[in-house]
Amino acid sequence: MPQLDFIHYPAQIFWFGLCFIALYLSAHFVILPRIRSIISRRNDLIENDKSLAEELEKQIELINNQAQENLQKANREYSQKIEEITKESHLQRDKSMVELKNKIEVKVKETRGQIKKFIDDSKASNSKVIQDLTQIIKNKITN
Repeated sequence: MPQLDFIHYPAQIFWFGLCFIALYLSAHFVILPRIRSIISRRNDLIENDKSLAEELEKQIELINNQAQENLQKANREYSQKIEEITKESHLQRDKSMVELKNKIEVKVKETRGQIKKFIDDSKASNSKVIQDLTQIIKNKITN
């Protein structure tokens, strides 16, 4: 095997050194700076995304708080409106009840008057009919 021959060692060491130095210099001055710049840009992008995410999270929290406040305000207004409407409907109901009671009392008085008039008319009519009947019976008996 020619690689293991001691005569070829100096040439192999020279070429190894030359290739090593060339690879080292290309890695040190070309490849690694590109990798560092890529990593740096990626880290900057990640930091920007983190700060943007934090800012958006703060905005979301602010919007959620405003939404909760608006919801509570709407609930309070809704409750107040319901209370107002309930009070108003109770007042209208009470007013209607009083009006209905008054109308019923008036109708009851009118009906009582009509019943009393009917009874009086019936009594008068009954007494006239009784007188007529007694007259007819007298006439029949006396004839």
